[in-house]
Amino acid sequence: MYFPKFVIKNNGVPILSKKELEIMAENFLKDFKREILIEPQAIDIDDFAFNYLGLKLDFHHLSHDESILGAMVFDDTVIPVYNPESNKAEYSVIDKETVVIDSKLAEEHQERRYRYTVGHEVGHAIFHRKYFKHKSHISYYDEKNLKLVQEAEETFSGYKSVGLWEDKDFVEWQANYFSAALLMPRSMIVKVLMELPLKDKDLKEEEYVYAVTKIFQVSWEAAANRLNSLGIIKNADRIKSRKSIFLDFAVDF
Repeated sequence: MYFPKFVIKNNGVPILSKKELEIMAENFLKDFKREILIEPQAIDIDDFAFNYLGLKLDFHHLSHDESILGAMVFDDTVIPVYNPESNKAEYSVIDKETVVIDSKLAEEHQERRYRYTVGHEVGHAIFHRKYFKHKSHISYYDEKNLKLVQEAEETFSGYKSVGLWEDKDFVEWQANYFSAALLMPRSMIVKVLMELPLKDKDLKEEEYVYAVTKIFQVSWEAAANRLNSLGIIKNADRIKSRKSIFLDFAVDF
């Protein structure tokens, strides 16, 4: 099994660049299933997380409004969960080394959000044990706040500047970027796009995003963010806003 080496500050926060996260993600993939870096394909994220890494999986309603999609539990503990039948909070015993996913993501048509959420929690499991030892031994994946961090990282607006980030902002960005690099390896994205027969030069960026969503089984938003982060498309927000328009058009491709 591959064990990445990286520097960790006294507060438990790793020092990780985009380049390092890209390299580590591909090293994990080489060790897990080398074919993934030969022929572009969607990683079996369950096999990676629960067989290769040896993590456990559990499902609960993590919030009343579905704002929390996942959590990584490092030590045996109890966590608050939501019971929709009683409309009340309860406590559930969770074993150590468990990825807890919100029950909403077990529903039909939620597979791509599920895959990304598992990838995010895997990032915490790999990089952030020491950080969460200083905290509650649990990482929570808050999609709303994570989106703000993602936008700040890409556009440096709509949130605080990177220079003002707190520890939690860095660890959430690291887990998010690692998930993207694991699900959509940079080398395989390049291969896909180099071989892509474009059908409309005016819709080139949309075609790029569409191809990434289909091959790597990720959401339109995740694909747009990834390609924007790699500098392949210029405006992720514009591409995301054109999702429904392009997908209607893509039926005729």
